[in-house]
Amino acid sequence: MIQGILTFQFVLNQTQTGEISPEFRPIQLVFKEEETKWTKDNFKELIGENDIFATFYQHTTGLYSMTKELSNFYAGRLKESPYQVFSYFRQEKDGSQFITISIFELDDEIELFEDLIKDLATRLDVIFQTLIRAQSSKQISLISNVNIRLANELKFTLFQIERLSRLDKLQKVALIYNSEERLKILDILREKPILKEELKELIEKIKPTVNIDISLRPFLELNLIRRDWSKGEKDKKTGILKNQGEYLFLVKDLVLARIPSEFLLNHLKESKEELFEKYRVKAVEFFSNYDPLKETPEEKRKIASLMLNPDVYDFFALLRSNYYPIDKIPKVFSDFAVTEILLDNLKKLNVITEIADSEDRKWIILLTEIQPLIIFPEYSLPLIRSAHKTLDLEKQVSYEIARKAYDLLEISYPEKIEF
Repeated sequence: MIQGILTFQFVLNQTQTGEISPEFRPIQLVFKEEETKWTKDNFKELIGENDIFATFYQHTTGLYSMTKELSNFYAGRLKESPYQVFSYFRQEKDGSQFITISIFELDDEIELFEDLIKDLATRLDVIFQTLIRAQSSKQISLISNVNIRLANELKFTLFQIERLSRLDKLQKVALIYNSEERLKILDILREKPILKEELKELIEKIKPTVNIDISLRPFLELNLIRRDWSKGEKDKKTGILKNQGEYLFLVKDLVLARIPSEFLLNHLKESKEELFEKYRVKAVEFFSNYDPLKETPEEKRKIASLMLNPDVYDFFALLRSNYYPIDKIPKVFSDFAVTEILLDNLKKLNVITEIADSEDRKWIILLTEIQPLIIFPEYSLPLIRSAHKTLDLEKQVSYEIARKAYDLLEISYPEKIEF
């Protein structure tokens, strides 16, 4: 869980004698509301000056000019406290330097919040420029207003991050389809059970900094995989113990698919029949040509990405049970969301459709319900058998692991995953 978002201005504080005493001057420090542990008085226990300097240096290494605009991002782990950061650095033309540090716990998947933080950075650019002008002209009231606006921006981003931290099952499926390394994990486990360490080595080829436990989390939370320990066996020639460790077994497979909304079809027929036939025609047209297995990985990834956008997901959930005229869409989007862009993206992906009534009033209706299809991986039975019998040592699985895989598939077969 995020701990807070802290903004600082880097100031050299040069004295008349030429001595320099650099400091990071706090501008606004915002912490999550339910957390009373951190305050503006003790924030250095959360991130000390040495860690702030270390983060700052990551941004400014190789920076030679103090008279040009520059901005960049950095993600890394703190050294003096058990947290990780996603930070944004901004240098203005006059040499003013600002750093915004979002602090997360070590097991947080900070990549999930990257878009939210980058959206915040875009708004911070304007705020920092305004703050510089206010400081130069010494306009106290303007400085105060800028600080209030900055605090509100930080609080809103913190709120958005906390919303995105509480994913439901559908969004956990979206986590899998929105990640190249997680899709690779799924492909590997479809072939055969594998040692966790071996899996980690394979995924590190895609993402060297991968945290395999975080990558596996949605699979485990959705009960798609099981873990079991293997005592291993001794190599007959060398006597060395091999294949010992934690193994991962796929017991359920899934496909991110679309289905027609039976609820909306019935609802439209009962409540606004003039839209019903137009809607039914559009639904039939789409699903007549739709095959979830032929939808491209890129299309699935775009859908998954939308499901991980808090504003889009709130709107999607609303449309599951009703339809709305485009001029009276309920206020579910955040203040910074561009409604037209979000609607356009959903239309392009055929998630929603727009239909005009007899008075030419346009209505927004959910065209395709997003529904993960859970599949028993029967195809894996011959693959496991083949992996046990193969002479290729790199692809081979032991009798113990093959039998364990069969047992787990049998035990988990009746289990249902509801969405």
